[in-house]
Amino acid sequence: MAEPGVAPIPHSIAPLGGAAQPRTGALARIRVLVRLRFRVMWNTLTRHTWQLVGAIIGALYGLGVLGMVLVGLITASGLDPQLARTVLIFGGAALILGWMLGPIVSSGMDRTLDPARLVMFPMSAGTQLSGIVAASLLGVPGIVTLLVSAATAATWFRSPAAVVAAILLAPVAALTCVLACQLMITALSRATSSRRFREIIGGIVILLLVCAGPILAAVTDGAATFAERLPAVAEGISWSPLGAVWAVPAELARGAWGIAALKLLIALATPLALFFAWRSLYRASLGTLSEGSRMTAARGAGWFARFPDTPRGAVAARAFTYWLRDPRYLQSLLVVLVLPVLFAFVANSTGATIMLPGSTVLVAVMLSLSTFTDISYDGTAFSTHILRGVRGVDDRLGRIWANAIIAVPAVVIVAIVTTAIVGRFDQLPTLLGLTAAVTLGGFGVASVCSALFVMPVPQSGENPFASKPGAGMLSLIGMVGSYGSLAVVALPTIGLTIAAGVTGQPLFIWLTLAVGLVSGALVCWLGVRWGAAIYDRKAPELLARVVAQG
Repeated sequence: MAEPGVAPIPHSIAPLGGAAQPRTGALARIRVLVRLRFRVMWNTLTRHTWQLVGAIIGALYGLGVLGMVLVGLITASGLDPQLARTVLIFGGAALILGWMLGPIVSSGMDRTLDPARLVMFPMSAGTQLSGIVAASLLGVPGIVTLLVSAATAATWFRSPAAVVAAILLAPVAALTCVLACQLMITALSRATSSRRFREIIGGIVILLLVCAGPILAAVTDGAATFAERLPAVAEGISWSPLGAVWAVPAELARGAWGIAALKLLIALATPLALFFAWRSLYRASLGTLSEGSRMTAARGAGWFARFPDTPRGAVAARAFTYWLRDPRYLQSLLVVLVLPVLFAFVANSTGATIMLPGSTVLVAVMLSLSTFTDISYDGTAFSTHILRGVRGVDDRLGRIWANAIIAVPAVVIVAIVTTAIVGRFDQLPTLLGLTAAVTLGGFGVASVCSALFVMPVPQSGENPFASKPGAGMLSLIGMVGSYGSLAVVALPTIGLTIAAGVTGQPLFIWLTLAVGLVSGALVCWLGVRWGAAIYDRKAPELLARVVAQG
């Protein structure tokens, strides 16, 4: 008897003659998930040429890294066995830690099969997670990790047993890396939906940047002393989940079969423990993975009431609100403004005091070019510009307006403070001229670039670890192009800055200021006009790309 509400299968379409039934087991569903992941990736790449280029360059980069690691491993085979063992254990542990910490410091993780998107599918949590793992292993990072793990056999070519063990344990090592990464992502998924957590992470990043100089100095000073203890530290790591899988071939190479067996048990137990921990955490997070952060309604019109009631003013008000409230903008702003502190430490350590005021130029570059990703960060909200018929010139100038409110005071303050610290007020006009050329020129360059390209970025409220195929390399290409263009348009001012610094002549100092202001304003005006023309012509296409990347 058929179940209520379910129609029986008509005999005319029922399987006949023992025809094979569709396979719906766990393995079949895992294969479907893997095919789904690569189908989505392929469709994304074929729709976006630049993302395809970025993915190809990323794959070539991975092959380059693989080649260099292979050469290093072959070279390590000629080292003292104890030293080779220490190097491999530390390198392998760093690889696993890199997979774990990568989601925290990078948005380059491909989250096509995000668990939050799979909760409604009719399959068990174990099947879903197994499909995610399989798809991750078959991605470029997973394949490179697998090959690197297998390539460690080259270091032990004098011991056949160690070579065989290294090759057989390569999938275990790669699986450990992927599971550690996925466990970290799931553990952070709920926390990262909170704006407070994202701000804390941003603060930690800033703290690390500030402390990078002292940390590096301390490591350098203690390197000689610590080097003597490295073998003992490596021995301790080899008994942990981070190092056991890399230590087994090393133990076999020196004939310690009993110790190798014990470490083999740790190596095999590690991915099992990671998987069950991940599955438990995933089940506990069901129903919360897709939750966004809670929004609190604010009274009044906010910054919209403080800007003019014009299309240009509305664009500026919305963009300025992003700068003050969007964690994606806030974190980048805080990182940029902490750069002078880092440069101060480097300048103090090297005696090159010019580096401190020179940090003003880097601050100006990064802030002025930040509008390059404005449309990408808008997401589907960019459709309001199209629906309301916002002109390109209003869109370009509105975004520059908001950016300038943040960037110009910040650049001027950093320039004056850093100049006062080094006591070179005679060169302040030179510094202001160069930063004027860079800041205004950056506004112009960003106005053109943002009308030409839509960068794959995490959308508002999206998991910050989400990424699209080729996004990392495409972002790098866009950054190199925009930075290179800005360097070209600022060349006249750069030349005068060098002349002013070398000669110290007041003529060159004040000429740098004048040329920087005039050339920067000219580049800004030309960039806005050119970017506005491109925007007016390609606005619907930009919207289509923004929607497609979301």
